[in-house]
Amino acid sequence: HEQDSFGSRDFGVAKGWKRSFRLQMGMSKTVLVTCQVEEQTYVADSKIGEEETPADASTVESEIVAKSPKSAKDENDDEYDEGEDDGLDAVSLCRNAIAQSETGEEVDQTLAPGVTIITLAPSETGFPAWQRCEEYVESEADLDRGYADWAIPEGADNSCPRILYCHGGGYEMHSPQSIYQPATSRLAAVSGMPVLAFDYRKCPEFKHPAQLDDATQAYNWIWENGPEGPGLATAVFLAGDSAGGGLALALAVKLRDEPIEGREVAGVTVVSPETDLTCSGESYTSRRWVEGGEDHCDPMFKEDDPAEASMPTVYSLLGHPEEEDSYHPTEAYLSVLHHDLHDLPPVQIQVGDAEVMLSDSVDFAEKAIAAGSPVELEVWPRMWHTFTQFTEGCGLALDEPPQEPEQALQLQGEFLMRIAQDWECEAEVEEPQS
Repeated sequence: HEQDSFGSRDFGVAKGWKRSFRLQMGMSKTVLVTCQVEEQTYVADSKIGEEETPADASTVESEIVAKSPKSAKDENDDEYDEGEDDGLDAVSLCRNAIAQSETGEEVDQTLAPGVTIITLAPSETGFPAWQRCEEYVESEADLDRGYADWAIPEGADNSCPRILYCHGGGYEMHSPQSIYQPATSRLAAVSGMPVLAFDYRKCPEFKHPAQLDDATQAYNWIWENGPEGPGLATAVFLAGDSAGGGLALALAVKLRDEPIEGREVAGVTVVSPETDLTCSGESYTSRRWVEGGEDHCDPMFKEDDPAEASMPTVYSLLGHPEEEDSYHPTEAYLSVLHHDLHDLPPVQIQVGDAEVMLSDSVDFAEKAIAAGSPVELEVWPRMWHTFTQFTEGCGLALDEPPQEPEQALQLQGEFLMRIAQDWECEAEVEEPQS
């Protein structure tokens, strides 16, 4: 019985199996925590400590639900083209590639089949047109920013629910067009819904609350405009990853506090969200990269002190504490873990166990569940930050890439379709009888 100690929480690991913990909150509120690892050792009778169970949770049920996928390297397979893999499986090979990378080219490079990308200029959407300061200009595109992308799966039209996507990059980097088209195309493909990714203004040129203001504007726009042009949405979901995942959750909280009549958020699905800009979670220490370290070490953020390394960007976004009109890192409308988390729409979180921001997901889920909000948290052992963007095998010539990124994407699609169906049924019930 191997225990992975995460703060005061011990997650018993049933090796070789995916297993779910379901916390039932009253009649309808649930959280689902899923763990998955490769080796074959059966573990039974594992529990979540009573002290960590939300006060209003009535039952805790532990259930083994499925075997883990076959490793990308079976003992009967031929050796990989890389040659010197020392018998490592696909996950280990990907982790090593990410740890050694200086380019970031391990993310997916191709669009999902059947998905079309349509790019919209600020003049078409009304979103802010902006440009990067000289220090951040990498290409001519950085002098003309503010473009949005529709990722439209085959058969999708204005009648489909729509997804507003907030991309990652620490509020400082990236755009929908830089590296995110493969990611948004895959989310569109697994959900069957059109996905709109928007280029919100970045720091240091624009400080908070510019990012949340842009997200609010994009949310209103997607309610009124679909992939075919103007037309009211039937439902709108929020999605995002990393800092963009935090932005999506912050937008959900803002819309709860300042609701727009007839424009309720249907649900939120995020990957590796940044919810605590104090960077003080336990995983900033326990998941820190160690050369030659174990599978729980973060291969992407390899600084000796990831929390300290993050603070310059945090101050660039919020302002330094000594500056006038600056915000504290606990600013609740961006560092959303520090806000009240009651009455949220259904939320799904996918996160890797091997990332320094694991605490951001676990702590958010625990607090939201304790407040009565419906949250599904899925923790994937050995997976790194924003791992769902690595379905193609991290640029390696693998016979079979790791299965976890694709499986997590499929769960995102299932969540979105399930909530959309519930949303449609509720709408039918609320329609006046003729």
